[in-house]
Amino acid sequence: MRLLFLYRALAVALIIVVCMLPGGCRSAQTDMQPPADVVIASYNVHNLFDACENGGEYEEYRPSKSGWDQAGYRKRLDLTAKALRLASAGRAPDILCLQEIENAQVLADLARAMRSDGYRYWAAGGPEDAAVHVGVLSRFPIVGIRAHAVRDAWGFKGLRDMIEVEVNLPHPGSRSSTLGTSSGSSLLLFVCHWKSKREGEKETEPARRAAAALLRDRLTIVQRERPDLPIIVCGDFNESPDEYLRTGKSYPTAFMPHGLASMPKAPEGPPLLVASEYVMRALAMQSQVDPPPVLYSPWVEMPQSFSIAYRDRREQFDGFFLNRALFDEKSLEYASFMVCSEPPLVDDHGMPRAWDGRDGFSDHLPVLLYLAYHQTSGSESLR
Repeated sequence: MRLLFLYRALAVALIIVVCMLPGGCRSAQTDMQPPADVVIASYNVHNLFDACENGGEYEEYRPSKSGWDQAGYRKRLDLTAKALRLASAGRAPDILCLQEIENAQVLADLARAMRSDGYRYWAAGGPEDAAVHVGVLSRFPIVGIRAHAVRDAWGFKGLRDMIEVEVNLPHPGSRSSTLGTSSGSSLLLFVCHWKSKREGEKETEPARRAAAALLRDRLTIVQRERPDLPIIVCGDFNESPDEYLRTGKSYPTAFMPHGLASMPKAPEGPPLLVASEYVMRALAMQSQVDPPPVLYSPWVEMPQSFSIAYRDRREQFDGFFLNRALFDEKSLEYASFMVCSEPPLVDDHGMPRAWDGRDGFSDHLPVLLYLAYHQTSGSESLR
């Protein structure tokens, strides 16, 4: 079954959702993987292109110019599947949020390569003229999608959509991953791939701030309409959650620390605020008619870890940001966070083993988020 959805934000983007018929890591809280009811991975797979040439590929992935072929593509699919299984100790996560896939067909092919892992639902975002896109593979039903895009006002080109995907989760205690849309609870995901720093860190920051402002405005609307809805923002943000501090507070960034005495002004308006887990739990217990979109990044628990070595600097570009509904002790709750930084995903120096044209994985490391139903709800683990 193929469904097409068209949505306008600041630009028009095409989303395709397909319901497919059956056909060693470091943790923020523990060295062992915690028990969890829902496991989500975010992974920049590093330019995963198929072997069909349509003119939009990067030059090294054009069969007519580079020798890129079906065998290389299949190897990359297998290695990507291997990386995702390694990241979660052999059992693939329930939901995969991927960046730098060429198109929706690549998602379908990856789902087939991971057929035993049961990804029956997927969503991919536009715009069509972009070389790479973001996408989602899920064991749980996808029941709603939207695309949001920032118009390129800086001449950078290659700006990408942010997709908003609503997933229907099983009831606590249920072991079924194929419940209908009337069962279980909802989880809202925003999957992002923001502007890189290729043209300079400060020079490209306005594009990331604009993406953050668009996300902030959408979060404000959703939280006003559905204040108890768990929301997760994930992807490759091309900046760390503490970017403002890393710049020496020299200019406003897309993510800003919560609680600053004075907030630097930017043309894009207020940024997204990142708070500690303590602050998130305090906010979750407050009753506000229209609470601001303050988010939590588990990277604050792992300040020495990283997901990418960018220009010899270890950065936390990939990750998750959680809203206060995941800290309210009512239903689905934040449990833990992991980054997979063990061989063979890293080399002898601990750096990501990027695909080099013959072997390797990605220049990014997979990151995983573990969620669990609140124990006092009387639920049993789904696993």
